[in-house]
Amino acid sequence: MTVLDMQSVDAEDEITHQQGYRLSIWKSTVVFFLATLPGGVGLLLIYWFPQYTLRLIGYKCPMSQATYLLLKDCDGNWCVEKIKHYVTESEEGNEDDDKHFSDVDDEMAYILPTCDTQQKVVYIEHRHLRYFYDAPSKQFAKLRHFYDKLTCLAIHQFIEGLSEADAVKTKQCYGPNSIDVPVKPYHVLFIEEVLHPFYIFQVLSVTFWMLDVYYYYAAAVLFISSLSLVISLLQTRKHMQQLHDMVTCSSKVSVLRDGKVLEDIPSEDLVPGDVLVIPKDGMSMPCDAALLAGNCVVNEAMLTGESLPVTKTPLPHDANLAYMPDDCKRHTLFNGTQVIQTRFFGSKKVLAVVVRTGFTTAKGSLVRSILFPKPLDSKMWKDIMKFVIFLAITAAFGFTYTIIILRAHNYDNVKETILRAFDVITIVVPPALPAALTVGTVYSLSRLKKQSIYCISPQRVSLCGKIKLACFDKTGTLTEDSLDFLGIRPCFDQRFTQLVAEPHKNLPMGELKYAMATCHSLTRIDGVLRGDPLELKMFEALKWELEEPGEEHTRFDSLVPVVVQAKSDDEFYPSLELGVLKQFSFSSELQRMSVLVKKLPSVDSKRIEVYVKGSPEKIQQLCIPQSVPPDFFTVLSKYTKKGCRVLAIAHRFLHIKAHKIDKITRDEVECDLMFLGLLIMQNKLKPESSPVITTLHSASIRTVMVTGDNLHTAISVARDCGMVEAGHRVIMMQATDSGDQGVLLDYTLVGEDMSCADAVMLSSDSYSSDYCNSSTNSTEISILLPSSQPYHLAVDGKSFALIMQTHKDIINRLMVCGTVFARMAPEQKAELVRYLQTLGYGVAMCGDGANDCGALKAAHAGISLSETEASVASPFTSKIPNISCVPKVIKEGRAALVTAFSIFKFMALYSLTEFITVAFLYSIESNLGDIQYLYIDLILILAFAFVMGFSGPYPTLIKKRPPGTLAGLNVLLSLIFHILLITATQLALWFYLKKQHWYEPLIPNDYDNIVCSENTLLFQCSIFQYIILAVILSTGPPYRNPLYTNYWFMLCLIVLVPACAYLVMAPEAWLKIVSMYFWNHYFVLFVVCSFHL
Repeated sequence: MTVLDMQSVDAEDEITHQQGYRLSIWKSTVVFFLATLPGGVGLLLIYWFPQYTLRLIGYKCPMSQATYLLLKDCDGNWCVEKIKHYVTESEEGNEDDDKHFSDVDDEMAYILPTCDTQQKVVYIEHRHLRYFYDAPSKQFAKLRHFYDKLTCLAIHQFIEGLSEADAVKTKQCYGPNSIDVPVKPYHVLFIEEVLHPFYIFQVLSVTFWMLDVYYYYAAAVLFISSLSLVISLLQTRKHMQQLHDMVTCSSKVSVLRDGKVLEDIPSEDLVPGDVLVIPKDGMSMPCDAALLAGNCVVNEAMLTGESLPVTKTPLPHDANLAYMPDDCKRHTLFNGTQVIQTRFFGSKKVLAVVVRTGFTTAKGSLVRSILFPKPLDSKMWKDIMKFVIFLAITAAFGFTYTIIILRAHNYDNVKETILRAFDVITIVVPPALPAALTVGTVYSLSRLKKQSIYCISPQRVSLCGKIKLACFDKTGTLTEDSLDFLGIRPCFDQRFTQLVAEPHKNLPMGELKYAMATCHSLTRIDGVLRGDPLELKMFEALKWELEEPGEEHTRFDSLVPVVVQAKSDDEFYPSLELGVLKQFSFSSELQRMSVLVKKLPSVDSKRIEVYVKGSPEKIQQLCIPQSVPPDFFTVLSKYTKKGCRVLAIAHRFLHIKAHKIDKITRDEVECDLMFLGLLIMQNKLKPESSPVITTLHSASIRTVMVTGDNLHTAISVARDCGMVEAGHRVIMMQATDSGDQGVLLDYTLVGEDMSCADAVMLSSDSYSSDYCNSSTNSTEISILLPSSQPYHLAVDGKSFALIMQTHKDIINRLMVCGTVFARMAPEQKAELVRYLQTLGYGVAMCGDGANDCGALKAAHAGISLSETEASVASPFTSKIPNISCVPKVIKEGRAALVTAFSIFKFMALYSLTEFITVAFLYSIESNLGDIQYLYIDLILILAFAFVMGFSGPYPTLIKKRPPGTLAGLNVLLSLIFHILLITATQLALWFYLKKQHWYEPLIPNDYDNIVCSENTLLFQCSIFQYIILAVILSTGPPYRNPLYTNYWFMLCLIVLVPACAYLVMAPEAWLKIVSMYFWNHYFVLFVVCSFHL
């Protein structure tokens, strides 16, 4: 047996490269000595690039000898991790310690690092997960989960708990059960923040300005940077503390040890394999655990955003079903969820075996996704970095130009030459650029918050500006969360009878009525009936009573935890009582639920009735064919066409003793059913849905429905809300696995009358259009459609999975023309979103948070309609439970994107304008004065940069999306034009000045060369150029409100334009500018006119 059995890591944690290193003493000494020589710059490089540092100070070696591991993840990020170890010991002669595991299954021995003698176990911790060294593969890999390779039956064999020795060994392997988000002290945060390249650049800039006697400006920048640093530290610390307080959970828990001893231990000491005793009054779960005995009612709002109570039932005794927490959600208690109440038999305890601890739990994965978010592939930021590199190259050119010019003028002061040259770098690459770029996002977040939309991922706001496609869940998102009971359509003797709208009066007593009364997961909490809205409506339609005998936590004492009975005014059997013995909860994968019921009192103790409720398609497959009416699908389509929610009900009888019910499996129960009828609920559209869909379509934003509901129902809702517009046709794609012939595709045309037509042939040669047309895009349709008839594809989850696996040539066509995706499992929703993104779509996803978490996290803009203020499962959360939030987020995204571009272009042109001004002045050994720099950089530039973002989003979404790149031809031509115009204006004025009869050239001296006509002229010219740039680049419609609605910007204009005019008309001595006779009266007019040519 190997020391540890490993597994390949998950996709999100995949390590694509790993190499072991040992440190070399002489290499380390040389490198760190050389790093300290050039003023400590080398130490900064060591801090910023640890992967290169490790290669310099260490040497490659086998993993077994390494002390550090250099690894690269799937996102291309390099990381250095210290290799750790611990020593395991096996106690000879003590066979009882491992007996528990050997009795279950030999495969389970991997959970402990067992060996005959002392042995060192080597591991690393990367992003809060442990990776152990696997000797056979000579690589580090993630330790297997406790439940890997175990069946549900094998999990049940842990019911006696671990021994003390096993618990100690397992804790060594898995570590403590804690989700510890460290709150760094202020001095650590300060050092990390100050060592950021942005602040290092600012420190160097301030240092050079101080050495160059620019005290005022250096002090002002230092003050602003210090203030920004303090605010950043306070906010970072506050967010860390909030996250720490939110996820930290420490308590005393009761566990079984050695099958008998009940111990109270800290929750941090829980290990996989421990058997946790759930207290009577519930608890906040400190780990992920599989329920072995008893029932629990759980609030999972923390994970799903849905506050409805969920009933958890014991794990089935199934030797053929592999245990996976995601597949067995109804039997798993997840970390961070709240157990509201427990139910158990008599004096027995509610027991659950711990399966995951710490950061490996569901809650831990969510926290890790917050701490280590996947990098966003934003073309905008890539282009901005490219342009910053261009500015850096320009700065290098300016640096060289300055040295050459000053040397050409025989300027012998080396210190001053170097200072002037470095000063050019701080001019071309403005230190305030990073802060200015975040202004638009900050203002957008503030406006969204006022509209009850909250965001936990600010960098996604600008991505919303490029949204091309919006996906919507149906129930609770497009339609009302609550349902109206329309009626029940009974089946008698293989025929449907008339719709029964009032079953409490007109439905005869029998199996169908019993099914409506018992086949649900409703429960009473504090005397109030709680549960799924659909089941509440179904049960209320009967006007029966639900009782849970005894105290809430001892309701299993009578062996019948739930009893339903007809009210006394029921005209048939007023004293009839039904007891629910066992429940198989609803599974989104199986699309059904079932209950085992017994009449009370019962003459036949072995006669158990089984009632099953679920999707009509699934129930029909489980029923005996002779019990299903021949017009089943005709009647079903009649109601789904109207947008109704339809469920099928079936039943069967079992002859089994009551004490064996707990071990019966779901597959044994849900088979050979007799069809009883259809339950029909009316699901109305939310009033906001249709207008929002129309708004999105008018902006050429494609809409897609992704739901777990029936395909026909989804198509009907798509028509009602406008996703499928009037005159458009829907083609249903159905994939079937025919065995030897492979997967076959059938196409059915669904018209307004739901009539079928012939087959359709689709080609995927082209898929660039948002709307598909029967005569374009290389599509051949062999049915009678008008030549220009647009169509939409509709597919269910089963067909979607088969097409994704086999028909690669059809996938792109389905992705571009598909509008309705029904019966989609949660992981299929996320897969759909990810594939749409690979086709270049900016994707928004809006759901109610129940089964949409994966898709919400995968989308560029995931919006959860949750009651909570913010959800860790979604970047955006709306407290207003309708889809009106979608266009609001898109509008703010467009505004933030345009603002970011505008501010960046403004800051870039400002730096280039100032560089041009300084380059002219350097040619005569002059420069701008300290006060002049202060006036330009602080009073003009920062004021305009920070008020440009106040312009809100334009109220109308237009078809054209804002440019998402700075590399576009229009953007580049605009920047080049402005640079040439600015240069030409200053150059023209420069030569015009020299032709004046009163002009006196500057005679350089060793003290002050600032006061001169050239300085005055270019300063007065440039300050108006900055103002004009701010006005031109403050774009308004169609993405932002008009400029005059930005009151702060208008206030700046009202104050600063007269102030600048005053400096031209009446020069002040403290600004070190001179009067130029008649010139000052016409200067402003000349500059303004030159910019409007």
